[in-house]
Amino acid sequence: MKLSTFSQTTSVPRHILPALKAVSDETRVRILHILSFGAFSVNEIVEILSMGQSRISRHLKILTDAGLISSRREGSLVYSSLPEDPSKTSEDYTEVFSNDLTRLILSYKEDLPDREKDQRMVSLILEGREKKSKVFFDTVAAEWESIQEESLNPKLYRSWIIENLPTNSRQIVDLGCGPGGLIPYLLPKSKIVIGIDSSPKMIELAHSAYGNNPSVQLTRAQLESLPLEDETCEAVVSSMVLHHISHPPAVLEEIHRVLKPGGVFCLVDLEKHNQEFMRDNFADLWLGFDKEVLESWLVNANFEIVSENHIQTDSIFKILTIKARKKGGQYVRSN
Repeated sequence: MKLSTFSQTTSVPRHILPALKAVSDETRVRILHILSFGAFSVNEIVEILSMGQSRISRHLKILTDAGLISSRREGSLVYSSLPEDPSKTSEDYTEVFSNDLTRLILSYKEDLPDREKDQRMVSLILEGREKKSKVFFDTVAAEWESIQEESLNPKLYRSWIIENLPTNSRQIVDLGCGPGGLIPYLLPKSKIVIGIDSSPKMIELAHSAYGNNPSVQLTRAQLESLPLEDETCEAVVSSMVLHHISHPPAVLEEIHRVLKPGGVFCLVDLEKHNQEFMRDNFADLWLGFDKEVLESWLVNANFEIVSENHIQTDSIFKILTIKARKKGGQYVRSN
């Protein structure tokens, strides 16, 4: 074989080289490892790595240009994250290669530089977010229903939830149940309603209202790790919850795990907005969501989209509703 022919037939596709060059730097490999735990702002990555912002921004740009990470703007903040698995949503070979490369690197995470240090710092960041959210909800628990009515009246979307839930269920889960405002609407639909919330005060108030009802089970737990067995529920409801979660895809994976095959997931949340005060006044981590982002997460968690809609309000916010159904069999809890 002539050398020229060999060069032509074995040339590396142009999109592969930027990705390989991007992961040849230790700091950028560390950033990929950090983002495997979820989305982080530039300032948070600066804090984790103890490096200057300009240096981190340069590394993030290189990773972004190589297709290894993606970014989103939340008001004045920009968050970086690993892209969703493109194998279920894209035929773009570039995206698939970048995803496979990242997965290969992370499969050797035990040998990555400063792994333990970075993981400790990541844990501190996530604990700080969780503490801020917990303090907020514990503080407003007693007034939560009235606060909701003043900002976004739950009546606007509770009727949609009830209409789209299956009847005669054995178990329905209310994620982020708060003081239990949705529970009386769910009880006619199911023998057992399971309310789960991460706020001790919220669960305490829900117990005071429904603790003596044998059809209601209330548990304090993180939504990223539900205290439920696999495939035990006919339906799950997440009502104005995901925008308070650091890494929503992890919650969607858990929802898929606990649902029976064909089980229904009713999702209600805010549509993407730019109202910064929601971050400060209501401990929101996400300023709403684009419909396409939520649908991509659901598809990657092995759901099929049944319907999606928008609900107009009298405020500056719009409400997004998505009904999804679990496909396939058991989803094993990831590590």
